[in-house]
Amino acid sequence: MFTTRSRTAHGGVGIRSSAIFRGQTDSESERNMIFLNGHGRTAVPDGDVGSASYSGVKTSPVSQVCGFCDYSDYGDPEFGPFGYLAPDAQEWTHQDGLTQKLDDLADAMIEDVAAPDQDSYIPPVFTYLGQFIDHDITANTDRDTGLSTIEHDEVVPVPRKEVVGGLGNLRAGSLNLDSLYGGGPVQGPFAQKLRRWLRFPDDPAKLWAGTLSDVGFGSVPLPDDIAGDLLRVGRVLKSGLVSEDELKALPDHLREMFVNADGTIKEQRAIIGDARNDENLAVAQVHLAFVRLHNKIVDEAHKHVKDPTDRDAVYAWAQKMVRWHYQWLVVNIYLPAVCDDRIVDAVKAAGAPLYKAFFDRVGRSAKDLMPMPLEFSVAAFRFGHSMARASYDWNRFFGRPVGSTAPFADQASFVQLFQFTGDATEPMPVPGQDNAGSLPSHWPVEWDRFALPVSAATPDRSARRIDTNLAPPLLDMINQPEGLFRNLAKRNLRRGLRLNIPSAQDCIDAVEAATKMRVPRLSAEQLSEGSAGPAIEAGGFTEKTPLWFYVLREAEVLGTRGRLGPLGSVLIAETLCGLVVQDPSSYWWQSGSDDQKRWHPADGVKPGGHVIDSLPDMLRAAGLL
Repeated sequence: MFTTRSRTAHGGVGIRSSAIFRGQTDSESERNMIFLNGHGRTAVPDGDVGSASYSGVKTSPVSQVCGFCDYSDYGDPEFGPFGYLAPDAQEWTHQDGLTQKLDDLADAMIEDVAAPDQDSYIPPVFTYLGQFIDHDITANTDRDTGLSTIEHDEVVPVPRKEVVGGLGNLRAGSLNLDSLYGGGPVQGPFAQKLRRWLRFPDDPAKLWAGTLSDVGFGSVPLPDDIAGDLLRVGRVLKSGLVSEDELKALPDHLREMFVNADGTIKEQRAIIGDARNDENLAVAQVHLAFVRLHNKIVDEAHKHVKDPTDRDAVYAWAQKMVRWHYQWLVVNIYLPAVCDDRIVDAVKAAGAPLYKAFFDRVGRSAKDLMPMPLEFSVAAFRFGHSMARASYDWNRFFGRPVGSTAPFADQASFVQLFQFTGDATEPMPVPGQDNAGSLPSHWPVEWDRFALPVSAATPDRSARRIDTNLAPPLLDMINQPEGLFRNLAKRNLRRGLRLNIPSAQDCIDAVEAATKMRVPRLSAEQLSEGSAGPAIEAGGFTEKTPLWFYVLREAEVLGTRGRLGPLGSVLIAETLCGLVVQDPSSYWWQSGSDDQKRWHPADGVKPGGHVIDSLPDMLRAAGLL
């Protein structure tokens, strides 16, 4: 069980677990690999796996989720702290029927497939960049038996004090690309191998990418080299760096990540810093773009690094450059794309005061693990679920044709994007053939359909507009356990209740108290309109509205150009900008050429001559556009 707490030098509460890690250093680069097999599985204390408190829930011991195979004598680690932006807001208490009212609201949040106004002005890449960001900064783990259990008929809210003491973040909380670069070599012997595999054996300054499978159906033009997929187990096996026997000898919960029930190896399993980045093909392609960007930056090292023959030094330099570009893109490109740009500008100009007040109250941990607001991670940042489309103009084989290429389908379905991953039940299916060992060469995204500005000629090359309606596949998620976890709306609303996320109205009070902003409020009438309006009224949610639903409804009513409304924009911009502002190693604190004398991508590396100050230019630099 996780029992040990320590007061940090910053006045916050750090939470430690027993018998997992040994020798963890304070180096910010030595973070944990995450082997959490999708969102339907919960990381729990080692002794609680299979306990009655988690009846019906797929669980994994947290030590193995972090990639450890021999942890019997490890010391206590410290995980990242969670907290509340509005800790003193009125708490939710157990009420008979409240869970059913939330389920009824979730059932009302289904997209009308005939509705004509589903398109937005936001390119689809921002949906999955948001998911990539989420995986980079948060991965919850229970420290209290049953804390995250939401499968019961009646979900009982946990008091906030218990949530803060019992929930921890397996991620560092910083925008430092933990999900790309993995963890440190102080872990168990298998985890050490895993982290070494992330680096290309022939040049350890580079990250190791995978190759595409030629299945005879053609290929997309880019990339024009062999690095077109994530690294997968099959390639590592062929390299001789690991054997099938080693994978089969892993502890059960880690073994099932790599070995099928019949004893065959899951050759398609991705070897990446966070297994969740291979749960759908779109986020996997975003992850690959960052792998390729790192490698393209390494190719420029001879212009910038004193001794380019020191490949470890080149790796560390490239890692820093990729992080700064990523952080800059999040603050200056991602946030204005999904939030009200006036609010983003105000947050940046003020240095994210809401997050700073939260940071000062909760405190950074002793190992520089950043505190994460639960209102952000459990509710507001889940707005991206609404942006997912049921299908996409994906490439010339699954979308609009190019030249003489005859597409297999008019679009790629959302379900198909979950089949072409290592997490699928039948991964990488190929009609009339055995499953491919890696991504088939006709399945990479063509980024000009996914990342360029939305045009009137191709309005469906956009994210769904942010609203209270989810695409039908999100209410019956593929690759998830049967039952509740297949319904994303029920999952989000129930988890918000269980973890006692303050209502939207209470969050507005907290924002206005901590900043100089005045946040417009939705009226009861505005909340009660639309397809989910009857469920809002029947649930009594007009005065105390679940935060996730409110953020979506607010975008529908007050958002412009398909973006978030005022409260959603504040919560997202304050947290993501705040993580950068409070990180002394971030680009924010580096001198440079922008109008604030701060670092700008023009001051950075320019692979192929591209200044990486937009997502299209990042993709061009990575050789993908």
